[in-house]
Amino acid sequence: MAESFDNKLVGKAKESFLANLSEEKAESTELMASWQRSQAAIGDPGNIHDVPHVPESLLDEHLLDMFGAPLNRFAEDLEGTGLALLLADSRGQILERWAEDRQAESHLDRVGTVRGAVLAENVVGTNGVGTVATLGKPVQIRGTEHFADFYQDAVCTGAPVVHPLTKKLLAILTISCDMTPRSDLLKPLVRTMTSQLEQHVMSVEQPNSREMLNLFMEISRSRNVPVVAFGPSGAMIQSARAHTLAAHDMNLIRLLSEERRPTGSYMLELSTGPVRLDLTTVGPNNSVVVVGDSADRRARTPQPKPLTSNAGRSPEWLAVANQVDRARMVAEPVLLVGETGVGKTSLALKTPYVAGYMTTSVLCDAAERHIIGSREWLTKLSGHLSSDAVVVVRGIETLDAPALDGMRALIETQPSPIPIIMTFTTEDREAIRVNELRFAARSIFVPALRDHITDLPDLWQALAESTAPAARLVPTPETMSLLMTYSWPGNVKELRRLISQLASSGKTGSVLPSDLPAAMQSSKTLSMIERVELEAIRKALQEAKGNRVKAADILGVSRATVYRKMKAYRISGE
Repeated sequence: MAESFDNKLVGKAKESFLANLSEEKAESTELMASWQRSQAAIGDPGNIHDVPHVPESLLDEHLLDMFGAPLNRFAEDLEGTGLALLLADSRGQILERWAEDRQAESHLDRVGTVRGAVLAENVVGTNGVGTVATLGKPVQIRGTEHFADFYQDAVCTGAPVVHPLTKKLLAILTISCDMTPRSDLLKPLVRTMTSQLEQHVMSVEQPNSREMLNLFMEISRSRNVPVVAFGPSGAMIQSARAHTLAAHDMNLIRLLSEERRPTGSYMLELSTGPVRLDLTTVGPNNSVVVVGDSADRRARTPQPKPLTSNAGRSPEWLAVANQVDRARMVAEPVLLVGETGVGKTSLALKTPYVAGYMTTSVLCDAAERHIIGSREWLTKLSGHLSSDAVVVVRGIETLDAPALDGMRALIETQPSPIPIIMTFTTEDREAIRVNELRFAARSIFVPALRDHITDLPDLWQALAESTAPAARLVPTPETMSLLMTYSWPGNVKELRRLISQLASSGKTGSVLPSDLPAAMQSSKTLSMIERVELEAIRKALQEAKGNRVKAADILGVSRATVYRKMKAYRISGE
């Protein structure tokens, strides 16, 4: 029971166990077995200094789409409890976190649990995410039962979400909080939550529900509007834009879908006024609702302008744009490589018409394989390859080796080769080389926003006109100065999200420094020397794959200096 748990005593027991561990020693408990696995993979617990992260582009957004709505409801019930909710994929990568009060948010920040954090057992040791993935069963890890020292004041209670039919591990749901004497109540709570998520999976596994899910994903990607899908037994899936809808409005939309009206457009009075809803019914119990703009605003609101790939005039950007333009004219595979959010897919898809170019493109999202399966995804890709369009395959980093080899076989057996552009989010040179050889492809490297920062004013204007034309958001000179010195770890994707958040908050007209997030407000204008120093540290960290000790050796400075400079320049080291 949690009441008799002695954190210090368990800590001493762990130290003794690890110190005297031998290959012949029997493993008397699952916890000790986890400690042994952690030591074999990591060594001493002191070797774990922080939590590694992966780029957001590598995360399975489809899992978040599927489970986001029920988890939002679960999280609302946790408000004021100090309990935080985590959703991880089967590899222990955090897809999203929910912290509904300050205590829960502070707890997650303190232990470094953010979106993209990797909590696999062989990376950070025994914990309530990675150990669940390893054992495939509910686990509670308290205080010093964790392998890493920085978790010694935390309780992590996790359980697997498995497919009800195939029994495949889909995700891990974990409740994380500070040490509490009533942690014994958390295990049945998280089991109840995972049971409901598994029922949610079943509700979208029927043929009509699969068709509904595919339609939802297609609309969500192609239109920047709220999209909501409803399935049997009240199952609901929301796009990112739909999360901005008020709870009252969402209930009204749900009621409309439950009336089983035929496919068509309907006017509904929401909190923002009369709004047009485009309803598509898929079978008897499934529907997809697209939420349009309010009727009175549509009459006077400028329509969004499409964002083209030419929103930038720097030599660095134009050189890449020209390379991509030429790639669309050549019937051969090309890898479009870069960090997350740099605009790889936009470059591949949105080329202005020029005589001789293929102007039509089809997008095949590699992440869909995790929803529909490899065979169905490859069949879908084969159909695209038989068309006359430029085929863009988004996110090949999400594919495993068999899927990549299947894709290569399809490309090699096409009777009439066509241009194929594959976006690849990675900084691993060896992975790039391997895929260049696999596909007989050449690579085009898309620069990070910080490497063509002079394009920021043009990008802001293009994104503001495309995302929120009615808001007419224009940064003041002081604001633009701060934005120009910000590091933009999320690149253009982060800029788009900033503009959307400002518009969603009701901001219009001039954007002041005080309107920016705290991290951007604290930016300062860097001198030439500081810019050179900042870039040197970034490159050293990249070469050292985030290892700060190795980066210090590369730079010829002490580790303390690297830590101090990283803090001063707000470098994450990821």
